[in-house]
Amino acid sequence: MLNIAKDALKMGLVLLVICVIAAGALAYVYSVTQVIIDKNELEAEKKKRQDVLTAAVRFEEKDVEGKKYVTGYDTENKIVGSIYKTAPKGYSGPIKITVGVAPDNSVTAVVITKLDQTETPGLGTNVTKPKFLGQFKGKKGNELKLKKDSGTIDAITAATISSRAVSNGIKNGWEQYIKDMGEKK
Repeated sequence: MLNIAKDALKMGLVLLVICVIAAGALAYVYSVTQVIIDKNELEAEKKKRQDVLTAAVRFEEKDVEGKKYVTGYDTENKIVGSIYKTAPKGYSGPIKITVGVAPDNSVTAVVITKLDQTETPGLGTNVTKPKFLGQFKGKKGNELKLKKDSGTIDAITAATISSRAVSNGIKNGWEQYIKDMGEKK
């Protein structure tokens, strides 16, 4: 009976040592890779900003009632537009959208990367393609809705939920942007 208790205690201590070593190794790997991950996310964010406001050479973040907006400036320090983000619920989860808005309040461009969404491959993932996203350029207000919802945007065949999520997310985000900035639609 005593030997069984000793063996169980030994195995428990060995398991404890293994777990401590594994946890330490995981913590070390996390600390090393987190720096790289943060750097890559920052670079991806810079690229999205440049993609939606191509004329901007400098960006400035602005906090309005807890919401973040980014304003883009050209070489003469004139405002070329603003950026807002939205993340509506799609078919498989949230779709992270970056939207550029021109000084006339029309959409300049929309960016959704493959990593910004978890929609169905081959169907819902088509919301990331330029053919779909390009439809939003130059539009504002109710034009940002799907044609099925009395707007101007063509939905992706067999991906209406994802298409509607993107168009409604952009429209709702646009309306919130207009409201927060105190501008007229």
